[in-house]
Amino acid sequence: MNTVTLSVVRAQIGDNQSQVNREESNNNKKRGTLWGQRKSETAKTGAMICGACERELPEGSYSGEQRVRRQSSRRCEECVAAGNQLVLMRKGRTRPEEDDCPICNLPLPLDTNDNDTKQSIFQACCMKSVCNGCVLTARKRGMFDCPFCRTPTPDDDESKILAMVQKRVDAGDPVAMHSLGQQYQFGLLGLEKDVTRAVELYERAAELGTKEAIFDLGCIYDEGTDVEEDIAKAIQHYEAAAMRGDVSARFNLGCGEEDAENYDLALQHWMISAKMGFQDALDNVKTMFMEGLATKADYAGALRGYQSAVEEMRSPDRDEAERISPRAV
Repeated sequence: MNTVTLSVVRAQIGDNQSQVNREESNNNKKRGTLWGQRKSETAKTGAMICGACERELPEGSYSGEQRVRRQSSRRCEECVAAGNQLVLMRKGRTRPEEDDCPICNLPLPLDTNDNDTKQSIFQACCMKSVCNGCVLTARKRGMFDCPFCRTPTPDDDESKILAMVQKRVDAGDPVAMHSLGQQYQFGLLGLEKDVTRAVELYERAAELGTKEAIFDLGCIYDEGTDVEEDIAKAIQHYEAAAMRGDVSARFNLGCGEEDAENYDLALQHWMISAKMGFQDALDNVKTMFMEGLATKADYAGALRGYQSAVEEMRSPDRDEAERISPRAV
């Protein structure tokens, strides 16, 4: 099934930093094999750590199926019998506060492939993503500067935008580090493409807890574009981002487990992602239900959670912004 690829940001006023592009994955078979190899590599003799209770236990404490899984995805027989969830599944089940619009304090809408219109606008001046509803409200009041910090909009002057981003990087802003990394990743804002520099900036932002940077590092190592492919590192970063509430990272973990035919884990990841409002995850849960890999209750629960999350992302101002021309906001 399709994975979410590296988030693309032009870091200009009017662009959404959390925009994600979805592309058809042409290497699902290879990815599934690599996930399988990764699991086998972790099956060492001796003591093993349970991903649920986090105890170091003898190898005999695990079933054959669980023993070959990665540490983060395996459970001892005691935890399986008790129904104890993996730590990976307990953390990151809701979106964090930084995913909220800083003005209306509602969760920012998630952009999808079906809608080319970005649902929020990234402000390079203050590193905030403001929902289209709040942008529209500000413009109806005659305010065309940044609706959050009131900085004048630099229009399409790339040098001014880059200077804004660099200023925030110099001040130690991890969101700015991530944004600047994306400019180097894709050669934007007049910068030459430099993936090595991009990775350095992503790593700095990741160390400071920016989940988008952690996710993008996962994508880079997963895709092996301009760097050596490293599925182990990709999984490590996807898991770290997912446990911080990154919807796309959680979705990609599900795709990897599905490729490796670990359908129980794939379903768990997609259920969490769907309940945070990610339509692609809901679609995959539905597909699993139709193929007999998920129950009717699983799909019904995912659907209810998805609908609730989508409703939380709605507001009259956002609905109005969605109805009118994108150029109006």
